[in-house]
Amino acid sequence: MANVLPSQLVSSVMAKLYDVLTNGDDTIPKSEDNFFSWCTPAIPVEAEDFDFLSQGLTGVVKKKAISAMVTVGGGAASAPTEGSTGSSIELTPALLDQLRGEDTARLYMQAENFARLVDFVPDVARADNEQFARLNIMNNEGSLSDIYRHILRMSQVMQSELPEETKKKIEKFRSLLSVTKTKKNLLDDSETQVTEPSPLTQVYFEKMAAYESAALEYNSRRVDALTAADPRAVHYWALNANILRNKVKAAMNDWVANGYKNDYEQIAAFLDQVQQRDMTLLKQEYRDDLEKARITGLASGSDFFYTSLIPGNFARSSGWTGFTFSSGDFASHSSSTYSTSRWQAKGGASFLGIFGGSGGASSSRSRVAYDSAFNSDHFFLKFEICQVPIVRPWFKQAFLLSKTWRFDQTNPEAKDDIVSDGGKMPQGLMPAYPTTAIFIRNLSLSLGQSAGFRSFMSEHASSSAGGGGFVHFGPLFLGGGYSRASTSGSTQRNHGYSWDNQGMNVPGMQVIGFKCHINPKSPAPLPSITKWV
Repeated sequence: MANVLPSQLVSSVMAKLYDVLTNGDDTIPKSEDNFFSWCTPAIPVEAEDFDFLSQGLTGVVKKKAISAMVTVGGGAASAPTEGSTGSSIELTPALLDQLRGEDTARLYMQAENFARLVDFVPDVARADNEQFARLNIMNNEGSLSDIYRHILRMSQVMQSELPEETKKKIEKFRSLLSVTKTKKNLLDDSETQVTEPSPLTQVYFEKMAAYESAALEYNSRRVDALTAADPRAVHYWALNANILRNKVKAAMNDWVANGYKNDYEQIAAFLDQVQQRDMTLLKQEYRDDLEKARITGLASGSDFFYTSLIPGNFARSSGWTGFTFSSGDFASHSSSTYSTSRWQAKGGASFLGIFGGSGGASSSRSRVAYDSAFNSDHFFLKFEICQVPIVRPWFKQAFLLSKTWRFDQTNPEAKDDIVSDGGKMPQGLMPAYPTTAIFIRNLSLSLGQSAGFRSFMSEHASSSAGGGGFVHFGPLFLGGGYSRASTSGSTQRNHGYSWDNQGMNVPGMQVIGFKCHINPKSPAPLPSITKWV
């Protein structure tokens, strides 16, 4: 029997998860993005929080909205009219407009909440590894969109001129990657143009997500077999490795054949190439794209930049990968690392164990840790996991990587700025940015017979009743109250869970963290450039 502390268990769990998400073999290459910023605790979400991804920003009349009106107000007794969904409410044009307006406001609020959630720059500069255990954000320089806007405003580009034929080709290719749509501002009925991913871009990222899902399943099964956590995992890999490998290859072939993989990447390569010839044109278009993605928030009244996840139906899809951690995984995953020529990341970090809190998860008034040891022989954790690409039509990484721009050397506010110094612990305005959101759902945690844990949970449930208390295991949210923003202000949601003296079950969905891209040195202008504008 091995007695281990909760902090040791959660660090080992996260080390295995890190292996699954980043490391590879001859079939699956290692992930280029290997830095993670974990939410501690995770952020509970619901499938309907992402309706704006599949429905867009235009509201519709929904049966449950009508049912709610009937329940609350009783409704006007009348024969059901066309589109009345059988309710006793007469759906007059005015009422239909009201319901569509309310649903539109809900979708805009969802879009704002998500855009602000991922509009951050992770802190990667510290060497104590604590950044892996918490969602550390560089607050000194502003949000990701603030910094990107500063870069475009304060940059100089190489002075040159492209032929008219090349300019037309650029315009054609850019129209294949993004589209501009007219959106109505609900505050003043004004119309604005918003840049969104084109159908080609959406299909590209959908097929990429399908490939990554197949790769995630392959890696998960491979890691289970390598650690020999149980005979079943070894047997499964021995018998089904070829099937899993074929699924990965099929997903890659589908990405190439039906996801415009080569077309998308060739277009990106072309645009990157022409940047060596005329950056003034592209920079202006990039600034236009940023402005077209600007939306004014309904509740906050401040601007945000439209950001999405692809595929938009991920929350309700069945293509999630199973993840398990049992007693046999503990010793083999006490630490995991990933190394490149300039960066080394560790999977096992200084995570905290099981906590109870009062108040909202973002600012709990008190925290009490369960620090008694568990019998690791009886420990078992499982959940489903999905990694979803973050798409920002307004954010152009190609500009940051180009060697034909620099910060304006005549402007004292910008001449000493740097996006990233490219160091092993990179520093700068934007040393990294989040590229993928990591979601899990249907979490189950088994601890064996533990009277101490049962007493801890009973005391926590009693002390936090009605106060928004929550419980987490490292970055994994185990249930309780959580504050959420809405059009009517901040509201308290209770994310259900069940527990006994042996463990917990948490059926909901949650964001546990973000995979981040580490920027190389930027700007890194060519020394041969002599004319800047």
